[in-house]
Amino acid sequence: MLISYIAIFIIGSLFGSFFYTLAVRFINGSVERNAFYALFSVSRCPHCNERINPLFLIPLLGYLLTKGKCRKCGSNISWEYPAFEVLFGLLALIICRKSGLNFYSADIFLLLSISITISIIDIKTKIIPNSLVAVFLLLSIYPVILSASLKDNLYGFLLMAVFFAVVLLIFPGSFGGGDLKFASVMGILLGFESSIVALEVSLVTGSVIGLIYALKSKKGLRIKIPFAPFLTAGLFVSLFCARDIIAVYYRIFF
Repeated sequence: MLISYIAIFIIGSLFGSFFYTLAVRFINGSVERNAFYALFSVSRCPHCNERINPLFLIPLLGYLLTKGKCRKCGSNISWEYPAFEVLFGLLALIICRKSGLNFYSADIFLLLSISITISIIDIKTKIIPNSLVAVFLLLSIYPVILSASLKDNLYGFLLMAVFFAVVLLIFPGSFGGGDLKFASVMGILLGFESSIVALEVSLVTGSVIGLIYALKSKKGLRIKIPFAPFLTAGLFVSLFCARDIIAVYYRIFF
Protein backbone atom coordinates (compact mmCIF):
# COMPACT_ATOMS: atom_id res chain seq x y z
CA MET A 1 0.00 0.00 0.00
CA LEU A 2 2.80 2.41 0.92
CA ILE A 3 4.57 1.68 -2.36
CA SER A 4 1.34 2.45 -4.23
CA TYR A 5 0.98 5.78 -2.45
CA ILE A 6 4.60 6.69 -3.21
CA ALA A 7 4.09 5.79 -6.89
CA ILE A 8 0.89 7.86 -7.07
CA PHE A 9 2.65 10.83 -5.45
CA ILE A 10 5.57 10.60 -7.89
CA ILE A 11 3.26 10.41 -10.91
CA GLY A 12 1.24 13.36 -9.60
CA SER A 13 4.40 15.39 -9.04
CA LEU A 14 5.56 14.63 -12.60
CA PHE A 15 2.30 16.05 -13.89
CA GLY A 16 2.80 18.99 -11.53
CA SER A 17 6.15 19.73 -13.11
CA PHE A 18 4.54 19.63 -16.57
CA PHE A 19 1.52 21.77 -15.70
CA TYR A 20 3.54 24.41 -13.85
CA THR A 21 5.95 24.62 -16.79
CA LEU A 22 2.93 24.93 -19.08
CA ALA A 23 1.62 27.81 -16.96
CA VAL A 24 5.02 29.55 -17.09
CA ARG A 25 5.10 29.23 -20.87
CA PHE A 26 1.61 30.70 -21.13
CA ILE A 27 2.73 33.56 -18.90
CA ASN A 28 5.83 34.38 -20.95
CA GLY A 29 3.85 34.13 -24.19
CA SER A 30 5.70 31.23 -25.82
CA VAL A 31 2.51 29.18 -26.14
CA GLU A 32 0.86 31.88 -28.24
CA ARG A 33 3.94 32.15 -30.48
CA ASN A 34 4.26 28.43 -31.13
CA ALA A 35 1.99 26.14 -29.14
CA PHE A 36 3.59 22.85 -30.24
CA TYR A 37 7.10 24.09 -29.50
CA ALA A 38 6.08 25.53 -26.14
CA LEU A 39 4.37 22.34 -25.02
CA PHE A 40 6.98 19.81 -26.11
CA SER A 41 10.31 21.65 -26.28
CA VAL A 42 13.12 20.86 -23.86
CA SER A 43 13.39 22.84 -20.65
CA ARG A 44 16.03 25.55 -20.44
CA CYS A 45 17.29 27.92 -17.78
CA PRO A 46 15.26 31.15 -18.09
CA HIS A 47 18.41 33.19 -17.37
CA CYS A 48 21.15 31.71 -19.57
CA ASN A 49 19.04 29.47 -21.87
CA GLU A 50 21.18 26.44 -21.02
CA ARG A 51 19.41 23.13 -21.65
CA ILE A 52 18.53 21.46 -18.35
CA ASN A 53 19.83 17.92 -17.91
CA PRO A 54 16.89 15.45 -17.77
CA LEU A 55 18.21 14.17 -14.43
CA PHE A 56 17.57 17.58 -12.90
CA LEU A 57 13.99 17.59 -14.19
CA ILE A 58 13.01 14.78 -11.82
CA PRO A 59 10.44 16.36 -9.46
CA LEU A 60 11.88 17.48 -6.10
CA LEU A 61 15.03 15.41 -6.56
CA GLY A 62 16.23 17.62 -9.41
CA TYR A 63 15.72 20.75 -7.32
CA LEU A 64 17.63 19.22 -4.40
CA LEU A 65 20.48 18.01 -6.61
CA THR A 66 20.97 21.46 -8.10
CA LYS A 67 20.43 23.15 -4.72
CA GLY A 68 17.87 25.39 -6.43
CA LYS A 69 20.40 26.90 -8.85
CA CYS A 70 21.26 26.63 -12.54
CA ARG A 71 24.32 24.42 -12.97
CA LYS A 72 25.83 26.79 -15.55
CA CYS A 73 25.07 30.37 -14.54
CA GLY A 74 24.21 29.85 -10.87
CA SER A 75 20.92 31.74 -11.07
CA ASN A 76 18.25 30.76 -8.57
CA ILE A 77 15.50 28.39 -9.70
CA SER A 78 12.10 29.45 -8.42
CA TRP A 79 10.89 27.61 -5.32
CA GLU A 80 7.49 27.47 -7.00
CA TYR A 81 8.60 24.48 -9.11
CA PRO A 82 9.08 22.04 -6.20
CA ALA A 83 6.14 23.59 -4.33
CA PHE A 84 3.73 22.83 -7.16
CA GLU A 85 5.26 19.40 -7.69
CA VAL A 86 4.43 18.59 -4.06
CA LEU A 87 0.96 20.13 -4.44
CA PHE A 88 0.11 18.00 -7.48
CA GLY A 89 1.55 14.88 -5.83
CA LEU A 90 -0.68 15.42 -2.79
CA LEU A 91 -3.64 16.15 -5.06
CA ALA A 92 -3.15 12.81 -6.81
CA LEU A 93 -3.07 11.04 -3.43
CA ILE A 94 -6.23 12.77 -2.21
CA ILE A 95 -8.15 11.90 -5.37
CA CYS A 96 -7.07 8.26 -5.33
CA ARG A 97 -7.97 7.94 -1.64
CA LYS A 98 -11.39 9.44 -2.37
CA SER A 99 -12.31 7.76 -5.66
CA GLY A 100 -9.88 4.88 -6.09
CA LEU A 101 -7.36 4.24 -8.83
CA ASN A 102 -9.41 4.37 -12.03
CA PHE A 103 -10.09 6.37 -15.17
CA TYR A 104 -12.55 8.66 -13.37
CA SER A 105 -9.88 9.61 -10.81
CA ALA A 106 -7.38 10.31 -13.58
CA ASP A 107 -9.91 12.55 -15.32
CA ILE A 108 -10.71 14.47 -12.14
CA PHE A 109 -6.99 14.89 -11.48
CA LEU A 110 -6.52 16.38 -14.95
CA LEU A 111 -9.52 18.67 -14.50
CA LEU A 112 -8.15 20.03 -11.22
CA SER A 113 -4.68 20.27 -12.76
CA ILE A 114 -6.04 22.40 -15.59
CA SER A 115 -7.88 24.52 -13.03
CA ILE A 116 -4.72 25.10 -11.01
CA THR A 117 -2.82 25.94 -14.22
CA ILE A 118 -5.52 28.46 -15.15
CA SER A 119 -5.29 29.93 -11.64
CA ILE A 120 -1.51 30.40 -11.87
CA ILE A 121 -1.84 32.12 -15.23
CA ASP A 122 -4.69 34.32 -13.95
CA ILE A 123 -2.66 35.38 -10.89
CA LYS A 124 0.34 36.33 -13.02
CA THR A 125 -1.42 37.87 -16.03
CA LYS A 126 -5.12 38.36 -15.12
CA ILE A 127 -5.92 36.34 -18.25
CA ILE A 128 -7.72 33.00 -18.50
CA PRO A 129 -6.69 31.26 -21.75
CA ASN A 130 -9.62 30.11 -23.88
CA SER A 131 -7.63 27.05 -24.98
CA LEU A 132 -7.36 25.75 -21.39
CA VAL A 133 -11.06 26.40 -20.77
CA ALA A 134 -11.77 24.36 -23.91
CA VAL A 135 -9.55 21.52 -22.63
CA PHE A 136 -11.41 21.65 -19.31
CA LEU A 137 -14.71 21.33 -21.18
CA LEU A 138 -13.47 18.32 -23.16
CA LEU A 139 -12.24 16.60 -20.00
CA SER A 140 -15.68 17.21 -18.43
CA ILE A 141 -17.43 15.01 -21.01
CA TYR A 142 -16.61 11.72 -19.27
CA PRO A 143 -17.86 12.71 -15.77
CA VAL A 144 -20.97 14.27 -17.35
CA ILE A 145 -21.72 11.01 -19.18
CA LEU A 146 -21.25 9.06 -15.94
CA SER A 147 -23.66 11.37 -14.11
CA ALA A 148 -26.45 10.34 -16.54
CA SER A 149 -28.25 13.60 -15.82
CA LEU A 150 -27.62 16.00 -18.68
CA LYS A 151 -30.50 18.22 -17.55
CA ASP A 152 -28.80 18.77 -14.18
CA ASN A 153 -25.50 19.59 -15.90
CA LEU A 154 -27.34 22.06 -18.14
CA TYR A 155 -28.87 23.70 -15.06
CA GLY A 156 -25.39 23.97 -13.54
CA PHE A 157 -24.17 25.70 -16.67
CA LEU A 158 -27.13 28.11 -16.66
CA LEU A 159 -26.66 28.92 -12.96
CA MET A 160 -23.01 29.86 -13.36
CA ALA A 161 -23.38 31.59 -16.72
CA VAL A 162 -26.42 33.65 -15.73
CA PHE A 163 -24.99 34.63 -12.34
CA PHE A 164 -21.71 35.95 -13.74
CA ALA A 165 -23.41 37.56 -16.75
CA VAL A 166 -25.89 39.43 -14.51
CA VAL A 167 -23.12 40.58 -12.14
CA LEU A 168 -21.08 41.80 -15.12
CA LEU A 169 -24.09 43.72 -16.45
CA ILE A 170 -24.81 45.36 -13.09
CA PHE A 171 -21.18 45.87 -12.07
CA PRO A 172 -19.05 46.12 -15.25
CA GLY A 173 -15.47 45.06 -14.65
CA SER A 174 -16.25 43.18 -11.44
CA PHE A 175 -15.26 39.95 -13.19
CA GLY A 176 -13.58 39.21 -16.49
CA GLY A 177 -14.99 37.41 -19.49
CA GLY A 178 -12.61 34.55 -18.74
CA ASP A 179 -14.17 34.14 -15.30
CA LEU A 180 -17.60 33.80 -16.91
CA LYS A 181 -16.38 31.15 -19.37
CA PHE A 182 -14.44 29.19 -16.75
CA ALA A 183 -17.36 29.26 -14.29
CA SER A 184 -19.79 28.19 -17.00
CA VAL A 185 -17.85 25.07 -17.97
CA MET A 186 -17.44 24.29 -14.27
CA GLY A 187 -21.23 24.38 -14.03
CA ILE A 188 -21.51 21.81 -16.83
CA LEU A 189 -19.18 19.48 -14.92
CA LEU A 190 -20.73 19.94 -11.48
CA GLY A 191 -24.45 20.13 -12.10
CA PHE A 192 -26.88 22.44 -10.35
CA GLU A 193 -26.53 21.70 -6.63
CA SER A 194 -22.77 21.24 -6.67
CA SER A 195 -22.46 24.48 -8.67
CA ILE A 196 -24.24 26.28 -5.83
CA VAL A 197 -21.58 24.99 -3.43
CA ALA A 198 -18.76 25.97 -5.81
CA LEU A 199 -20.27 29.43 -6.25
CA GLU A 200 -20.62 29.97 -2.51
CA VAL A 201 -17.07 28.83 -1.77
CA SER A 202 -15.57 30.96 -4.54
CA LEU A 203 -17.52 34.08 -3.53
CA VAL A 204 -16.80 33.73 0.20
CA THR A 205 -13.09 32.98 -0.20
CA GLY A 206 -12.74 35.65 -2.89
CA SER A 207 -14.45 38.25 -0.69
CA VAL A 208 -12.37 37.43 2.38
CA ILE A 209 -9.02 37.37 0.55
CA GLY A 210 -9.99 40.42 -1.49
CA LEU A 211 -10.88 42.37 1.65
CA ILE A 212 -7.63 41.40 3.38
CA TYR A 213 -5.61 42.35 0.28
CA ALA A 214 -7.47 45.65 -0.09
CA LEU A 215 -6.77 46.58 3.53
CA LYS A 216 -3.11 45.56 3.40
CA SER A 217 -2.43 47.25 0.08
CA LYS A 218 -4.47 50.33 1.04
CA LYS A 219 -5.87 50.45 -2.51
CA GLY A 220 -9.51 50.40 -1.48
CA LEU A 221 -12.37 47.96 -2.02
CA ARG A 222 -12.56 48.55 -5.78
CA ILE A 223 -9.30 46.71 -6.30
CA LYS A 224 -9.46 43.84 -8.82
CA ILE A 225 -8.04 40.44 -7.96
CA PRO A 226 -7.77 37.28 -10.11
CA PHE A 227 -10.87 35.16 -9.48
CA ALA A 228 -9.82 31.84 -11.08
CA PRO A 229 -8.05 30.65 -7.88
CA PHE A 230 -11.30 31.02 -5.95
CA LEU A 231 -13.28 29.23 -8.64
CA THR A 232 -10.70 26.44 -8.39
CA ALA A 233 -11.18 26.35 -4.61
CA GLY A 234 -14.93 26.08 -5.17
CA LEU A 235 -14.39 23.30 -7.70
CA PHE A 236 -12.20 21.33 -5.29
CA VAL A 237 -14.67 21.62 -2.40
CA SER A 238 -17.60 20.71 -4.65
CA LEU A 239 -15.94 17.62 -6.09
CA PHE A 240 -15.07 16.24 -2.66
CA CYS A 241 -17.60 17.66 -0.21
CA ALA A 242 -20.67 18.86 -2.14
CA ARG A 243 -22.90 15.94 -1.16
CA ASP A 244 -22.16 16.39 2.54
CA ILE A 245 -22.69 20.16 2.37
CA ILE A 246 -25.94 19.80 0.41
CA ALA A 247 -27.19 17.18 2.91
CA VAL A 248 -26.61 19.71 5.71
CA TYR A 249 -28.58 22.33 3.74
CA TYR A 250 -31.52 19.95 3.37
CA ARG A 251 -31.51 19.12 7.09
CA ILE A 252 -31.52 22.82 8.00
CA PHE A 253 -33.97 24.24 5.48
CA PHE A 254 -36.31 21.35 4.64
